[in-house]
Amino acid sequence: MKMTAMIAVTILVFAASISAQKRFDGYNVIVDAARTHTKATCAVRYVPPATTITITDLNPSTAMKVSSCGGSGASLIQKTSTTAQVRAADTDYKWCFQGEDKAYRISFQGDQYSGPITYIVAAKSDERSRGFYNIRDFGAVGDGQTDDTIAFKSAMAALATDNGGTLTIPDGDYVITSPVTVPSGVIIQGTNGLHSMASTSDLTRKNPARITLRGAKTSLFRIGECTENVSFRDIELFSQSNDDTNGFEAYGAFISSQGFNFDRVTFQNFNRGINAYGLPQTNLAWQFDYVKINACRFIFNRDTGLFVNSRNTDWKITGSLFVNPRKQNGQNANSMHFERVGMVLIEDTFSGGFSNALGGTFINILDSGTTTIIGSQAEAMTASIVYNAVENPNAGDYSYPITIVNSIFEDPIIFKARRTLVSTGSLYGAKTWSADNRVRVYSTGDRFCYDGYILGCRGLGKSNFDRATVVFMTGQPSEGQVQGHPTFFGTDVQFGSGVQFPAMPVNTLPAGKPNGTMVYCSDCRRSTTPCQGNGNGAPAMMAGNQWSCL
Repeated sequence: MKMTAMIAVTILVFAASISAQKRFDGYNVIVDAARTHTKATCAVRYVPPATTITITDLNPSTAMKVSSCGGSGASLIQKTSTTAQVRAADTDYKWCFQGEDKAYRISFQGDQYSGPITYIVAAKSDERSRGFYNIRDFGAVGDGQTDDTIAFKSAMAALATDNGGTLTIPDGDYVITSPVTVPSGVIIQGTNGLHSMASTSDLTRKNPARITLRGAKTSLFRIGECTENVSFRDIELFSQSNDDTNGFEAYGAFISSQGFNFDRVTFQNFNRGINAYGLPQTNLAWQFDYVKINACRFIFNRDTGLFVNSRNTDWKITGSLFVNPRKQNGQNANSMHFERVGMVLIEDTFSGGFSNALGGTFINILDSGTTTIIGSQAEAMTASIVYNAVENPNAGDYSYPITIVNSIFEDPIIFKARRTLVSTGSLYGAKTWSADNRVRVYSTGDRFCYDGYILGCRGLGKSNFDRATVVFMTGQPSEGQVQGHPTFFGTDVQFGSGVQFPAMPVNTLPAGKPNGTMVYCSDCRRSTTPCQGNGNGAPAMMAGNQWSCL
């Protein structure tokens, strides 16, 4: 019996020792967006397996006990009481070790773009939660003071190792001081997307879950080449400085990145909330595509909430809000700036400054593909839409229309290059438009004044689309204070079938009609000027301010 009990105790001790060993594995992975490269360079890269990785104990109060994983092919050497070295297997480029602690620090030499690399590696989770990470697993503190940059970079490396996953950001204020590059297949989620100091009660407070950028001339998150399917949701991104800072910066030259979703994310107090652009190595032709911004807030961003300068990129912005600071020297205070962009859809999106502190421009465009604006509005802005503000002589393209549907814009809309404009069911101010004859307009159901029985044009005369070439515009009857206008065709009209004019007897031919007006006089005599009755009917035209029957 004593021998049996001793064997049982020995087995339990051995089992406990086995269970205390946690597994750590990964690749010699670099997650870094290169900028000066001259050939295709993915944001996720690997250094050779012969690279030495130094493991450092994060808890020096206890002896460091690490060992190789059985059958992994990786080699490990204990160097000191607090450090060890491991090298990846030559066959699968993977390293693996076991240890008693929950996390260790690893470091190795990166490449010419990244420089030295340091990560915190967390023990592998069990199968039930595999693929789900918490930023605190990597040592993040979230107290608004501690620098949590390494924790976020370590989480990105772990996600890159797994080729994607979900990173949860629990309540806290996480400070980052240098850009964190995001790999493919990643979801970064917080607990809510409120902006700090929102008027949610009579006591203004910070968002309980936010990531804060500390420092100037830097970015919070970055995207490089070869990156796909990234999502941010329910989190506030905040900057302590608006001096050349970005909440989300994306750039590349050679290999495309695509599939980006921002849901209920706040970008506050950056120079640019989102800054996406192609690099000069390929003349800004980088494909950064299928970007969707939904129910996001852009609050007090100095230059612009959203900036895009790439020739091959498509965007959809829906249900979002831009609150702009005052436009002044050194502060453009724009909502969206499209220097170069492909297709853009802006829907159910709103922008505004303040009556005593006007914001900049809601939508600023230099060169774009098909641009569609639906159910959107801007107010208290210096301008609603500006096309070719810099008056670039090469700007302008009739191929891709700018289409405005059921939207409200009273602040100026300024076009300074040729473009096709399609507008339907929108409300503009009496003096909103400034455009010359290079702009071609197709308009149905648009208004330039409020209801004539209520506010009308508020004492202003309508300028409609200013000096633009109106190809077609539906008419509007007079109402109250607002003078109506006829349906207008601005080009030659060809009918594929007969045209029927209104018929009326001679005694009802309307007086005061413009010369060139035509009707059918049902009882007029032909070849009479002015038209005479007692005939069998004749076409009648107003000529020389009188009706002449043909």
